[in-house]
Amino acid sequence: MKDKLLLVLNGAEERVQIVLARGGSLVLHQEWAAPARVMRFLVPALEHALSMLELRMRDVSGIACVRGPGNFTGLRLCLATTYGLAMGAGLPMAGLDYMPALAAGPGPMLHGRLAVLTHARSNQVNCQLFRVPDMTPLSQPETLALDDPSSLEPLLDSAADTAAGPLHVLGSGVRRNLAALQALLPQARFLDSSWDNPRPEVLIRQTLAVRFSFDPVEPLYLRPCDAEENLEVFAAKRGISPLEARDRLRVAMEGET
Repeated sequence: MKDKLLLVLNGAEERVQIVLARGGSLVLHQEWAAPARVMRFLVPALEHALSMLELRMRDVSGIACVRGPGNFTGLRLCLATTYGLAMGAGLPMAGLDYMPALAAGPGPMLHGRLAVLTHARSNQVNCQLFRVPDMTPLSQPETLALDDPSSLEPLLDSAADTAAGPLHVLGSGVRRNLAALQALLPQARFLDSSWDNPRPEVLIRQTLAVRFSFDPVEPLYLRPCDAEENLEVFAAKRGISPLEARDRLRVAMEGET
């Protein structure tokens, strides 16, 4: 894959990214602020990008897609688009993990530890800790509740361990909860919003390092979607039983794969 034309898609958060690369070099990078509008932008933008470069999908050798964690709808639409394009053109696929992609932007320039915090929902963040600059993961990605002290123990313990170096923090979770996080982590160094989205060069490096196959990319979800968590409420409003609602949801989700 190293000398082939590769396509990378990311719809994990509010920005939609399309990257084309050949031999590790950037060919094209397009990015839009498109919260809740992934499908409106993704396919037309990809068609336009390929047209500008006088390319077709048959010129692409593989498709990588950020698989999460992130916005449930954005991830599913992006993964479904990846699967449809790959199956239509007979291309292999690969999944990219979002938190390491964010960490790898500033991480090599830092010393100590880096906490990647992305927005999960109100008062909740997705978190993964890394040692920097060598980018060793210190935890698995997990969802933390900012109002639950027991949930925050890994993050608070990392901040307290000054012998391991300073704690740096980045991500959309910082932007949504800055005051609360500054109170919880007064000694942490909060990075600015320019690091809240993965760099295209990082996505390219990740893509060259992963294994491609013809299997669908498995999403990385840290919590159930809102429809699953509130299924009984939604079912009652529509006048159907929770069992029937679960069956419908299962069919719908399997159909998107």
